[in-house]
Amino acid sequence: MGRRFVSVLCVAAFVVACGGGASTTTTASAGASAAATSAATSAATSAPSAAGSAAASGPKLGDVLASAKLSTYKISYKISATGAGADAMNGVQTWYFKPPRSRFDFTTSQGGQATTISYFKLPEGTFFCFGEGGAAQCFGSGAGIASPIDSNIALNMQQGLIDHPEQYGATFKEMKTIAGQTGYCYAVTGTAASFNTGTFCYTKEGLALLSSFTAQGATLSMEATQVSTTVADADFTLPAKPLGK
Repeated sequence: MGRRFVSVLCVAAFVVACGGGASTTTTASAGASAAATSAATSAATSAPSAAGSAAASGPKLGDVLASAKLSTYKISYKISATGAGADAMNGVQTWYFKPPRSRFDFTTSQGGQATTISYFKLPEGTFFCFGEGGAAQCFGSGAGIASPIDSNIALNMQQGLIDHPEQYGATFKEMKTIAGQTGYCYAVTGTAASFNTGTFCYTKEGLALLSSFTAQGATLSMEATQVSTTVADADFTLPAKPLGK
């Protein structure tokens, strides 16, 4: 709109300078001046609208996801799922990121009993820990036990977006406040191997605030309930010595 405004003023100035013979100069100048004033008023009136439209478009999803690789944060999510295997997914997850370290706590409730599994990705290796009766046990990723990270649809979906954003299409939808944070929400199109369409919301720093999609026969919603950009080093200390170490 700014470029159009400058063009209008240039055209108006040209008309004033080349307004014709001596008998019509005053009339032409007055008409041109009136036209320039009208154009300037119209441009000034439209400018806020254009600025608002640009702000409403939101940042590009690819830029947001690139920021996610460098951000430090701790976020708790409420996970709700329906469909195939939903009982194993409903619960609470807390994600910790302080590059190059990360940790994921998965708490599910089945039969009235809550179970928490923690997965650590550290420079010295990857580990997962779980507790029973107040005593924690930890295992290395090569201990011959399936990693809980492999079957976590919510986490794998987010990781896929971050690692390969070029494989997804995204259209900005709206801005939302989630867990006290400003979220930019996108309609994302996936592939048959991942999901068809879904809604994903992020902060400008790449913090995932909301994910809602259907995959592997289940419809899943993950919404942030608490967000912190301060993560202590102690959060990456294993609760017990890994077995076999």
